[in-house]
Amino acid sequence: MQDYILLIFPIAIFPILFAGSRAAKKGEFHEDAWTVGQSKAMQVFAALMIVLHHLAQTITDCTRVGKGPITIWNSFGILFTSIFFFFSGFGLYKSYKTKENYLDGFLRRRLMRILIPFAITNILYLVTVSYSRVTGVGDVITSLFGFTLINSNAWFLVELVFLYIAFYICFKWSRSERGAIIKLSCFTLLMVTGALLLGHDGSQVRGHWFMGEWWYNTTFIFILGIVVAKHENSVKGFLMKGYKVLLLVLIVLLVGWYLLEEFMLDQFGYYKEWEGHPGYTEKFISLPFQVILCALFVFLMLHVNLKLRYSNSVLRFLGGISFEIYLIHGMFRELLPGTPDSTMPDILYMALVYILSIIGAWLLEIVDNYLLKKVSK
Repeated sequence: MQDYILLIFPIAIFPILFAGSRAAKKGEFHEDAWTVGQSKAMQVFAALMIVLHHLAQTITDCTRVGKGPITIWNSFGILFTSIFFFFSGFGLYKSYKTKENYLDGFLRRRLMRILIPFAITNILYLVTVSYSRVTGVGDVITSLFGFTLINSNAWFLVELVFLYIAFYICFKWSRSERGAIIKLSCFTLLMVTGALLLGHDGSQVRGHWFMGEWWYNTTFIFILGIVVAKHENSVKGFLMKGYKVLLLVLIVLLVGWYLLEEFMLDQFGYYKEWEGHPGYTEKFISLPFQVILCALFVFLMLHVNLKLRYSNSVLRFLGGISFEIYLIHGMFRELLPGTPDSTMPDILYMALVYILSIIGAWLLEIVDNYLLKKVSK
């Protein structure tokens, strides 16, 4: 019974997204679906669910210890990470098309927005939770500058830097948008393939770039976001036709594909590695099943979004710090005793991580904005 109480966390997250939402009338759809405000709402939902995913990993020791229904959240991280990747690509293309001279100063604007919180959190993690992984001066230096990641969640920022630079180069120097998207897709494919071939990081620091399946199993969704943005009207038109039937089809497909994906990961997976067997075949088999699962989930979220306009004060507040929540929650997750052997009750551990992460993210956002203004000047 105690384990079932932990379901209070996912149950509490859904009202944060849906409270105060307004449904379009029968036969009508919201014209402002997929706008910045709507995408921020979905990213809040995704950020809170990613925190839950990581907490489930901690209290279950990555499913080795059963904790009731919440254990299933070990598998859901890729779904919510795909929301961030999708809207990163979607937003880039929309801004490129709608803002005059958008690429002028693009790298400075975009990279500063990433690198400043990246640097701050590197320092925070280094002085709080690095003691078991950083033992030498070299590790301190590489961790401080982010060449190895004490904050394992910061892999997302490293990838965004590469993708932003590639986006800028491809769209700045290509003769056509189609050519730019093809080149960017090829770059992403090479990046994913390289990460897959590197395998997992067995070092003590465990933070070397592009080592681990989380570095590449959702990256293609960034390209999906760009493609959907380019063909937004056509995609919306398709989703609006037979809305209820398509909604049911997407739900059934998502559930069915999730069960198939979990079966394939159990049979193959990313961890079938041993001396003389890097497990490349298993990884290449597992990857497309996860990519398709993420794509189905994204389309389901977009589909629901056509009918619902999200709006409440909690969403608006969290929407301004969702990026910071993602970045900083791992520090509290490691500082607090949350392993299966801990004497702290799971519900208290999880609640404290959420509370401290939101407070920490709010403070981090204040510092980020202050430094961004200084850098801008």
